[in-house]
Amino acid sequence: MAAKKQTGFTLIESIIAIVILGIALITLTSFLFPQIAQSAKPFYEVRASALANSLMTEILSRNFDENSDHNGGFYRCGEDEYLDTDGNSISCTSTGNFGPDNGEPPELFNDVDDYIGCWYTTTQSEDYCGNVSKSGNLNDIFGNDISSDYLGFAAIVDVVYDNDSRLGAADTDLFKKITVTIVASQYGDFKFVAHRGNY
Repeated sequence: MAAKKQTGFTLIESIIAIVILGIALITLTSFLFPQIAQSAKPFYEVRASALANSLMTEILSRNFDENSDHNGGFYRCGEDEYLDTDGNSISCTSTGNFGPDNGEPPELFNDVDDYIGCWYTTTQSEDYCGNVSKSGNLNDIFGNDISSDYLGFAAIVDVVYDNDSRLGAADTDLFKKITVTIVASQYGDFKFVAHRGNY
């Protein structure tokens, strides 16, 4: 009687299969799995853009300066032809005095430099502020807290005079450069810049 031949994998075939499987797993873990972690990045980019657009629109709707006319632009700071009640020309706010005027709340902000500071949504996103002065929770134009709409985000607002040497030394306060940096957790910082003219 003839003996039945056993079929199956030999030791060499098993080792080759394990090596091929190992190479496949290394490829997956080094190329594919890190991409899964980045799959949320487009969502955070869109949310950061929406937040920056909203905040920048709100800031740009405000006056150029605290010392300018808030009721239709009859006079502007930094122009010699307009004088205050003492007969002095109305100067624009110095850079050192930028920020909210007399501790006013966000719903009463009336010029672009009032928004300087770091606006956050959670205690974790408050840490993104670093050494920037903390302004409080992220609010809408009416002062309502909108932190729950942008959890994990922080908005850092900076305003400086943008001096253009082409305009001459006397005209250094014609433009304010507004920089809004949105910090979107581990997905990076997104910077948006706009200019507000003295008109």
